[in-house]
Amino acid sequence: MKKNIVNLFLLLSLFLGIVSCKRKGEMPPVKPKAPSLTIAELKAIASCTNSCQKVFTTDTYLSGVVLADNAAGNFYKETFIRDATGAIHLTLKTAPPIFVGDSIRVNMKGLSIGYNTTTLMLELDSIDPDRSMIILGKGVYPQPKVMDVNLISSPGYYSSLLNDLVVINGIGFAPADTNQLYVPINSTTSNRQMFTCGGDAITLRTNSYATFSGQKIPGKFGNIIGIATGYGSTKQLVIRNTTEWSMKSPNCIIPGLYLKKNFNDNSITSGGWSMQKVSGNINWTTSTLGSWANKPYGQITNFVSGNQACETWLISPPMDLSGATNPVLSFQNACNYSGPVLELMISTNYTSGSPSTATWAPLTFTLSSGGFAFVSSGNISLNAYKTTGVTIAYKYTGTSTSGKTWEVDDISVIEN
Repeated sequence: MKKNIVNLFLLLSLFLGIVSCKRKGEMPPVKPKAPSLTIAELKAIASCTNSCQKVFTTDTYLSGVVLADNAAGNFYKETFIRDATGAIHLTLKTAPPIFVGDSIRVNMKGLSIGYNTTTLMLELDSIDPDRSMIILGKGVYPQPKVMDVNLISSPGYYSSLLNDLVVINGIGFAPADTNQLYVPINSTTSNRQMFTCGGDAITLRTNSYATFSGQKIPGKFGNIIGIATGYGSTKQLVIRNTTEWSMKSPNCIIPGLYLKKNFNDNSITSGGWSMQKVSGNINWTTSTLGSWANKPYGQITNFVSGNQACETWLISPPMDLSGATNPVLSFQNACNYSGPVLELMISTNYTSGSPSTATWAPLTFTLSSGGFAFVSSGNISLNAYKTTGVTIAYKYTGTSTSGKTWEVDDISVIEN
């Protein structure tokens, strides 16, 4: 009897213990009492004329959504986060289990903020995730920001998107890199050259630990998603995975962009352009002499051991303007010395070969006054040519006694 009473007492004690230890609901992380800064505020702290590496000596917090993780191996001991004001690069002492879409908070006490002098990217350096980082929760999967290929070369545009997740519509790899491995065997990293449909160069950087490093690079055009990074003045992209792009088009096409040529790939004939020498042996070439906008441009001169008589055309690929609303042509041009002016021509029936096989009409544009001073041609309306097979051409002529040097750049036909 006594034994039964003891057993009953033990069961009652166990029941009361279970009831009294009922699990409480999980509590969200406590809102920090110390100040929180936005990425825009961190940019302001890091932007000054002198070295602006700042070390936080008190509890100060930064929150954001994770844009990149190590799931495919292309990012290691680093991540990028975004808030409503911008994006930032975080370097980490270890590789924590954080994933794209996680909302995290970092205590910046003891950490330094500044612009990396090599990459020019805003960085929060040497974070110990176990001591300084917590995961607030799973957020909405971050969407990439559209990088406008018409603005990539504009001052300050690309740098405004550094560290952020972007999508570039209308891009492909340089012919020399197509069908090559993302990372060559026995290499730790690799840089592969890409060009937008307008010819702007972007380097794709990949490390050998990426799960796709042994895949072959596609030879077609399309869109790509990745983190916009940099190395000095070089524009770089680091992708999370090759599953996040679509490169299936045989041609480089962007809605509203019918033609773009900026010679940044140092090629006169890339993108379907052609050169036709009607007389003489003078060629269009690319040049960087004079550092116009710190990039290459197209150039032609007939002064080769004296003036040479010539007629040389630079002809665009055909454009389909049949669906255009208000297409306009614009470009930059410069010249020097004396001789015939550069002529701008347009045709709707040129296919290939000699320009004499087609009918051409002149277009009026603003000419450079000389001194190698680049000026804009102005917006040249092509509303009278809203059809298929539209081709423009630059006709250069020189004589045996005279000839200007002409330079052109940033040629585009877009919707206005």
